[in-house]
Amino acid sequence: MLHLSVLIAGLLAAGSVHASDEPVDPTAKSGSFLATLDADTLAIMRKQEKLQPAVTALYEAHLQSPGSGFAGVAFEGDGVWLYYKGPLSLDMRNALDRARGVGAVTVKPADYSLAELEAAAAKIDKAARKLGGSEIQAVTIRNDGGGLDVQRMPRAAFEKHAASRAKAFGPTLATAERVLADARVDVRVDVSTATETIELMSRTDDSPPWNAGGYWVSRRGTQFRAQCTTGFGIRAYNRTWVLSAAHCATTPDVGYQGYDGQYMGPVTRDQYSYDLILIDAGGFYRMFDNVQPNGNDYKNVLGWGYHSGGELLCQSSMSSGVVCGLRTGSSTNVSWPREHPDSDGDWGYTVYGLIQTTQINGGTAVRGGDSGGPVFSLLGDGVRAKGVVSAGSGTQMYFQDWADVIRLYNGYPVQP
Repeated sequence: MLHLSVLIAGLLAAGSVHASDEPVDPTAKSGSFLATLDADTLAIMRKQEKLQPAVTALYEAHLQSPGSGFAGVAFEGDGVWLYYKGPLSLDMRNALDRARGVGAVTVKPADYSLAELEAAAAKIDKAARKLGGSEIQAVTIRNDGGGLDVQRMPRAAFEKHAASRAKAFGPTLATAERVLADARVDVRVDVSTATETIELMSRTDDSPPWNAGGYWVSRRGTQFRAQCTTGFGIRAYNRTWVLSAAHCATTPDVGYQGYDGQYMGPVTRDQYSYDLILIDAGGFYRMFDNVQPNGNDYKNVLGWGYHSGGELLCQSSMSSGVVCGLRTGSSTNVSWPREHPDSDGDWGYTVYGLIQTTQINGGTAVRGGDSGGPVFSLLGDGVRAKGVVSAGSGTQMYFQDWADVIRLYNGYPVQP
């Protein structure tokens, strides 16, 4: 997992799709993102769609034995790579047989297991908090089990942060070297300095039951709190809800949809450590799928899937419309700095397990207001739910994956 410094403004996304004269997918309507997606990206996404059951088999075996040698799963070439330390467990051997019934799966040796790297990342996080904060903005757990990548915040951001602390007579920011010395981790750690910070991201009109990818705002009485995007409708606790990002609202805030301020319902069951929250409003099985934010075309949500490295995903949000070509990387722990609190003014807490993605064509991955929006892959003529937008900057986007939605809410996407 990574550990990032994030702002709370609203997510982004932009030109990651290419226009073409003819739709490259027979399921694409003229207004759909599929009609403008380049053929190479679409071909990769369709190939990965077919391999998703293999990823599910391997990941669920890991969940059965979370302390095993499992390090990660990634799409590579025409198949899937499983990174694993030591001999495969019985559960994983059985899962590997099932996965190979779907497609090619290659087992690659890992230097460290996911459990070892998560424990080391937690030590770094604990040491930084004990020191009152540090210059570290990201700690990345390599998906191949190779170690941790520690990233300092950009120098300009560090100086601004340090000046703000000095004004408030707070403790000075600890260096990455000091944090690592106190953490005493026994895994490989590489340290670098980032070129930019990471920002948190906070369609227009919809009606109940609510679709994913729509515009909503949180209010407390007459006070505006934040504007964000509706996530997938989910089924949990014997009813349906709308999923979104927790940094967008706090109990007792109320959600309203669209520019006309239509009442949705109160926010509830917040999970701030994972940036997830539910809006007490009926969620639907559709997602807006237009490249332009103000479109009304949609796709049905037909399933869900676990995270895998190297997967090409899309996000659909109120500021960006649909942005595709988001290649998944590693998991991230995010720290809210004092200068950029959440909608409730809180800061200094950590959000765990966000998945890092990079827009493969160099386009903007997210824009302000995209937080809470649906992240998805393809599934037949519909989409597969993968998670919820949380943060980003430039070509990078971070989202909370569906495994945590299941673990925290026992929730699954509403389907036709």
